[in-house]
Amino acid sequence: MSTAAVERRAVRETLLAAPALALAASLAYFLASAVPDIGGKSWHEDEAVAGLISAQPLGDVLHTVLLDRGGAPLHFVLAHIAFAVDGSPTTLRWLSLVFALATILACYDLARRLAGQFAGLTAAALAATSQLLAIYGTFGRMYSLFAFTSALALDLFVRAVDRPARGTLVAATAAALLPILVHPFGVFVFSAELAVALWLWRVRALPAALLAAPLILPYLRLHGRYDPDVGMSAPEAALRALAGSAGGFGAGLAVFAVFAAIGAWTLPRRFAALGLLLVAGPAVVLAAFGDKLSPRHLIFVLPVWTTFVAAGLSRMPGRVAVAAAVLGIALLAPSAVADPRTSRADVTGAATWIRDHVRRSDALYPYSPAFLAALPQASVAQPLPREPVALRRALDRAPDIERTLVAIPDGGSWKIVVVPGPFANVPKALARAAPRLHGIGRAAALQLYGASAAALERERP
Repeated sequence: MSTAAVERRAVRETLLAAPALALAASLAYFLASAVPDIGGKSWHEDEAVAGLISAQPLGDVLHTVLLDRGGAPLHFVLAHIAFAVDGSPTTLRWLSLVFALATILACYDLARRLAGQFAGLTAAALAATSQLLAIYGTFGRMYSLFAFTSALALDLFVRAVDRPARGTLVAATAAALLPILVHPFGVFVFSAELAVALWLWRVRALPAALLAAPLILPYLRLHGRYDPDVGMSAPEAALRALAGSAGGFGAGLAVFAVFAAIGAWTLPRRFAALGLLLVAGPAVVLAAFGDKLSPRHLIFVLPVWTTFVAAGLSRMPGRVAVAAAVLGIALLAPSAVADPRTSRADVTGAATWIRDHVRRSDALYPYSPAFLAALPQASVAQPLPREPVALRRALDRAPDIERTLVAIPDGGSWKIVVVPGPFANVPKALARAAPRLHGIGRAAALQLYGASAAALERERP
């Protein structure tokens, strides 16, 4: 073989390997930027919800999630399995990181399937630089799983539309149900796909709706337990979810919106319609109900937005240079979402005390970062929520409680108030403790007092 032939073969092999190297670079960038947050960020109360529930026996996990809380069980079950391997609280964040990396891969395949290899690689790079994924890829809740299952559902739906065989349709239907098992807003993903399926296949798509019914029933338990009074309006949350998915806030979002519009116009009409339903539909529906929410609740738009933008970029002259410039904008743009893990309170002392003194007959009130940091030892006790309705449901089935450990933030640390006897003693103990506390500690004690008193009041005839 001549030298020229060898050189040509080397060039061909390099070109064949280039996409895999580019995808690996996106994954490596995200991994390098995310791993320090696993142990470097403070624990958040929402992470304590997932950790303290998931560390319980599986039957208790399902009962708490489906009947007490009225929520979706998939993340809790996966976290329970992960805790069987390693019971430390950081396991929650490693689990989120795994699904964040899987989201990047799913975004790549979705955009590649719709608009070609370059669009797929660009979508993966956009996801790897996403502000939403950067935060919630190491946040110990269901949000990276929600992004992944949404991307997977969209990817398999596109595959089924292109090749409507029995196997592809079954896989797409199963994937469409997964987001419902992760978050209540998974209903939006399923409904958008169902609407497009009805448009394409008419009544043949209706049986899929029947499969979703039993998965939606647990959400009926949300009534009265969850009434969001904090957050932002649905339109603002939707706008920030798009900006957090790719582009950042400010002028960068306007630039990305132009590329997204071009991409939506060039993509197959069925996916453009599906994507627009997911981008605009939830904001309209939630605004009609006046709900307050956070951009993280709408993280399912991430695969749609990155696909739209990547498809638009793939149509540009000099697309490599343009895509590189756009990624630079994404990295430098103002933040559209804030990391909720801002607490400076040190849980170390409280967690050490809890690990040394917790008993099987204890209750832990409420779901607190101090209790989360004390895992796996804290898993022997019964965790209790702060919401009065869910708390009442948990107390109705809780075993005899001999004492309750109440976690209260106290300046730069946490204070553990030990309340002997049944949980009914907690409101009086908090009322006595509140005057001796100051600032955030007193506010927390009074809030817990109100929640516990309200839960116990419901017990009276």
